Amino acid sequence: MRPSSAWLKGLWRRVTNSRSQKVFIIGFHKTGTTTIGKALLMLGYTVCGSLKEGYGYSKFSKEIKNDLMEHAGPLLKRYDAFQDTPWYLLYEELYNLYPDAHFILTVRETDAWLKSVQKHFGKGRYPYHDVVYGSHNPIDSPKIYSNRIEDHNNSVRKFFSEKGNFMMFSVKEDGWNKLCEFLQCSKPIWKFPHANKAGAVPKGLRKLKTGIKNIFYN
Repeated sequence: MRPSSAWLKGLWRRVTNSRSQKVFIIGFHKTGTTTIGKALLMLGYTVCGSLKEGYGYSKFSKEIKNDLMEHAGPLLKRYDAFQDTPWYLLYEELYNLYPDAHFILTVRETDAWLKSVQKHFGKGRYPYHDVVYGSHNPIDSPKIYSNRIEDHNNSVRKFFSEKGNFMMFSVKEDGWNKLCEFLQCSKPIWKFPHANKAGAVPKGLRKLKTGIKNIFYN
């Protein structure tokens, strides 16, 4: 994830605590995945965003999920938590690889989610969207998008219905208490984050955060 104050707020926990269980956010984009990613940063997790190494999926010769898992291998070893595309597409493969991990399905009311997706993506073409929705956009094919996220959420709930370490989470209704109880960690002193709000981070501060992160990860 990009440099942020959330990363700095979780720096002490990140240095002093070791994470034995991974966390996978398996809700669709625009369901609060960035927000919960920032919350995990504040809790001391190292958080991986979108799998950019998989943007060339159209050139893959194998079944796409197998190829994505191969590309994800180094990142799965490097980070503690994962959010954004394509992690939600791989929840079964990730569970088979890490059955003791924590899985969080971020949820949002479908109509509100669709409006957000339409505003954010418009008629543009983006990496992975052909995989997720086919050759459609949310403006011209809203029903395809609505059906896709509902099918995904239903499939996830069914898959984890008899498994542990699974939780549904709404960033609008839930907060630190539910998240920290699920992850069995202490609640931080900071307010629960709300990502993607208006207001840019000053350039100088962004460079400072980037420098600190580069030192930490190297």
